[in-house]
Amino acid sequence: MSEPFVSIIVAARNAQNTLEKCLDSILNLDYPTFELIVVNDGSYDKTEEILMKYSGKVMSLTNPVSVGPAKSRNIASELAKGSFLCFTDADCMVNRSWVRELLAGFYDATVVSVGGRQEIPENETPFGRRVASFMKKTGFISDYTRPSLQGIIPVHHNASCNAMYRKDAFLNVGGFLAGLWPGEDVELDYRLEKEGHRILYNPKAVVKHYRPSSWSAFARMMFRYGWAQGFLVRRYGIFRKIQVLPFVFFSLLSLFIFFAFQDLPASLITLGICLLAAGVWFKFDFSVFMLFLLCLLCWNTGFLKGLGCANLTKK
Repeated sequence: MSEPFVSIIVAARNAQNTLEKCLDSILNLDYPTFELIVVNDGSYDKTEEILMKYSGKVMSLTNPVSVGPAKSRNIASELAKGSFLCFTDADCMVNRSWVRELLAGFYDATVVSVGGRQEIPENETPFGRRVASFMKKTGFISDYTRPSLQGIIPVHHNASCNAMYRKDAFLNVGGFLAGLWPGEDVELDYRLEKEGHRILYNPKAVVKHYRPSSWSAFARMMFRYGWAQGFLVRRYGIFRKIQVLPFVFFSLLSLFIFFAFQDLPASLITLGICLLAAGVWFKFDFSVFMLFLLCLLCWNTGFLKGLGCANLTKK
C-alpha cells in the first residue's frame, strides 16, 4: 500500500535565527512522499535570502505585507497537493519520524487531526528553558503541554506547531480563522469537534520548540495568549478550563481587597500562604515564580482586551 502524500506547511516571519534548522530537520525526515511549502509572511530580515538557498527543495510563497500565520497557512493549503496537511513553525525542529507518527493516529475516518509533543532544543537559551519549565508546570490548565509516556489519546486541541489535518476536512471548514493569532489552532479544533470529528495526540510525534529568550518577549507572548482566549470567549462562550481562570482570578482579587479593608493582617497572612504554596509548586525557583506572576498580569490584561474585541484585524 502506497504511503499518502503529505504537504508540510511553515509560516515564517522574521525567522532568520531558526529557519535553516527548521527546514533542514524537515528535509531530513524518514518519510519519502512529501512537499514542503514555506510562506514568507512579510519578513524584513534575511528570511527570503535563506529561502533562496533552498530553491528546488522548498516551494516558497511570499506575502509582500504580513497577513498573519493563520491566513498564510490557508493560502498554502489551497495550493497543497497532499491529502494531509502538516503544520509546524519556523522556530521548531522536527524529529525524523515526525510525519510517520502523526499519520499513525489516523486509524479511522472519524479522526480528522493528530498532534504531538513539544520538547526543548539542545541549544535553547537558559531563559528559554525557564519558560519551558514554567509552561510544563502550567500545561495542565492550558492543554499546551501533555505527558510524554501515554499512547495515542483523544484531546480537544493540538498546538499548530505540531499538528496534521486531513486536507478535505480542513478546507471544508474554511481552515484557520484569518486574523486570529495565537489561538487560531484552538478555534479551528473547536469547530471541527462541533462537527463530530475526533482529534488525537501522539507523544511520539515530536518537535523541538524554541521559547521566548527575554522577559519582554515572554510578556508579549502571554498578553497575546490571553487576548486570544478573551476573543474566543466573546465569540463562543467558555469552552476551555483556562478560560474560567480570569473570572476566578479577579473574583479572588476583589475578595482580597475587600477583606484587606476589614482585617489587613489576616489578609496579608492569607496572601503569604498563597505565595508560599505557589513557591512550593515551582520548587522555589525564583525566576520561574516571577514568570508566573508576570503571566498572571499580562495574560489577564490581554484576556480583558480580547473580551472586548468584536472584530479581528488582519493579524
